[in-house]
Amino acid sequence: MIFSKYGFAFHVGNDVALYNSLRMKPIYLSDNKFKKIKETVDKNVKLSQDLKCEIDELIKYKILVKEGDDEKILNFVKSVIPQPQINVCYFILSEQCNLACKYCFLGNNNQEKRKRFKKENMSKQTAMDGILFFIKQLESANFDENSKPTILFYGGEPLLNFETLVFIVNKINELKKSCKVLEKVEFDLITNGLLLNKQRLLKLNELGVNIGISIDGCNDETNKMRVDVGGNFVFEKIIQKLDLAKSLGVPISLSITLTQDSIKNKNDMLELVKKYNIKGFGFNILMSDKNISDLHYQKTSEFLIEMFKELRKLGIYEDRMMRKVKSFAKSSVYFSDCAATSGGQIVIAANGDVGICQGCLYDRKYFVTNVLDENFNPTTNEIWQRFRHLSPPEKDECQECEALGICGGGCPISAANEKAGNTIDSLDRRFCIHAKESLKFLISDLHRIITKGENSEIYEKCEVEKLTK
Repeated sequence: MIFSKYGFAFHVGNDVALYNSLRMKPIYLSDNKFKKIKETVDKNVKLSQDLKCEIDELIKYKILVKEGDDEKILNFVKSVIPQPQINVCYFILSEQCNLACKYCFLGNNNQEKRKRFKKENMSKQTAMDGILFFIKQLESANFDENSKPTILFYGGEPLLNFETLVFIVNKINELKKSCKVLEKVEFDLITNGLLLNKQRLLKLNELGVNIGISIDGCNDETNKMRVDVGGNFVFEKIIQKLDLAKSLGVPISLSITLTQDSIKNKNDMLELVKKYNIKGFGFNILMSDKNISDLHYQKTSEFLIEMFKELRKLGIYEDRMMRKVKSFAKSSVYFSDCAATSGGQIVIAANGDVGICQGCLYDRKYFVTNVLDENFNPTTNEIWQRFRHLSPPEKDECQECEALGICGGGCPISAANEKAGNTIDSLDRRFCIHAKESLKFLISDLHRIITKGENSEIYEKCEVEKLTK
């Protein structure tokens, strides 16, 4: 037997977790036993009988393998990467926006890109055509009764076209009675919140639309990248909307982009969460940029982990870390960190154009059809297939990474836009850092629970080494 090329040793305190990055089941040993096993394998000496139990476990979870096993494991993992299957639909109700956030990945902070957004909002007719187009995609997929299709209202700023939003929800709820694939559909609104008022908050709550408001912290300083078209801060206005929602008893989730300022204010951010009784939210990592250092992404990853520790005590769901937690807990390869790279989403622009990613709205790259196309099929479409094959197990440069199975690959648009010469096939370096730090934490966290008990707050530093040269 030899160590798998996907094998890694995570040193935690006086113990070692041996781990196959594709099998994803850590085996914890004492440091002393690890050294004996490594010597046994590296020098091909006779196996000591007191190590037999551990060796059997290492073989079971493919940390020890025979020649040729690694290739079989990788080929199996590649073979189960799901085919494109649409389950998520973005309705871009308006491509216009009343803000010009400095980090906007759509391009509202760039005058040339902003000029290219369509000025006409989505009409009810286009919305109806979009609904039918989405239904067709759901019906042509392998329908799962437990599946929860998701419709996201997005922009620009979707509340610039509130009437069409209400139309879509009412029409979907009406169609649920006769359309089985819509029975469990969920509605999410991503908004800057400025156009919310009492009537709209109550209406959205009545319709069952989950409201996510973008805010980056607890003061003007942490929100200084969120500005209107005149460059004015909008933090106080957003806080007024949160106060209004709280007074009406309307639940709100938060979407927080982690800037250099916001990651310095963990305690204030926790107070914000408690004050407004936030039960769920997602952190967004700043998009890749040649001017943003790896150090920022390292600190961002550390912040995500520290916030996760605090939020789970409060029973609050944070989507960014929970994606990694689910993959690790199930020992299941996480193929895609977004619905686009699974080939699982469509984005319907205000004029009815259909693409795979909202990040390409301004130039319509990867928008290949429209809502009137009766022949669209993601399983045979070149773009949907290309995005599907962006999964880390498909990439040669990811094969040596300990976080191969837990990563999901990040955002191809972020990777492509980082610097000249990049494409959607390039690595999203933000996620390389985030995935590696998350995995070290999860292995250390499990070690804490095993050795000290779940209520312990003693976390030991985790260092990783590859088992093969």
